[in-house]
Amino acid sequence: MTDHEQLRISLGAYVLGGLADDEAADVEAHLGTCAGCRAELDELVPPARVLAELRSAGPTDVPAAPADLQDRVVTAVAAERDRERRTTWRRQAALSAVGGIAAAVVVVVGLVVTRPDPAPAVPTEDVTVAVGVSGVRADADLVDHTWGVEVKLTASGFDEGRRYVVTVLGTDGRRYPAGGFVGTGEREMLCNLNSTVLRASAAGFEVRDRRGRVVVSSTFTAV
Repeated sequence: MTDHEQLRISLGAYVLGGLADDEAADVEAHLGTCAGCRAELDELVPPARVLAELRSAGPTDVPAAPADLQDRVVTAVAAERDRERRTTWRRQAALSAVGGIAAAVVVVVGLVVTRPDPAPAVPTEDVTVAVGVSGVRADADLVDHTWGVEVKLTASGFDEGRRYVVTVLGTDGRRYPAGGFVGTGEREMLCNLNSTVLRASAAGFEVRDRRGRVVVSSTFTAV
């Protein structure tokens, strides 16, 4: 198995926080150079986010998720990632496996818990945004979640059809993937960009184009 394939297999464990620091650093370095793996990471973040929220929230009378749930998710992703080398549809099966486990957990919790009260509005934090390219307009808010941070980016002027990659900068100097988007030209867009770094460890974010040029950036207030 090549190093590239091994790093792709590790994406499931990475989004679930199951890698050692040195292994996570290897994955992050690879994501900085591999657009294909960044795209697959974008698809894995939403189901991983559901699992993280279910672990951190809920009434005390709800039975705990199985102790080996994370291992099962990581194993399922690793197995499907290995098989997907042969056909494209197997890659889709890997993503479906992760989403299916998350959906199953949601169903089980829904059967046990009575109808919940409406969730309170999530407080947002205004952040200052610097634009590095003429014609781009952007504003951003930051949401402090239990599982990481969410950047709510409202913007226009990004080249239509071009892909942009978003990274949250850590106070430790590391770069944490936060997804990406495709430019919509003059049409305004709202992007909810998620990263697994906690607010206290987040120092800012960057939006880069395909050439690695910083188009939008922000420095967060220290907490």
